[in-house]
Amino acid sequence: MSIPALADSHIARSTQRLLEQFGFQVDSIDVRAGSSVPDRTVAELARREGRVLISGDKIFANGREYPPSAYTGIIVIRVKPVTAERMNRALRRFLEQASIDDYRGLLVVITATKFRIIGRKRDA
Repeated sequence: MSIPALADSHIARSTQRLLEQFGFQVDSIDVRAGSSVPDRTVAELARREGRVLISGDKIFANGREYPPSAYTGIIVIRVKPVTAERMNRALRRFLEQASIDDYRGLLVVITATKFRIIGRKRDA
């Protein structure tokens, strides 16, 4: 199963290739529209096309501005220092443990050492 995704300008080509290895069909905002596309436009495009939004920009972790339930999913990768290698290592660790059903309509924040899935309802 192919998972449609939209990578913003914070996501390196090597990270996009990693996503493709895990079954994502990645579209790059840089290729489609250039690197200076406003965040709102990127988010709206991902929402309208039913794509998982993948970014290194913490603005997308703001649930009030970008409510995860309005999207197929939002993945924000937060590593310091920001390098493609560090992002790929953290992302790979997450993708090896999760499936799209684990975060559909939710926000995932990935750091160098852990990840959090936000918006998941806890069992009563």
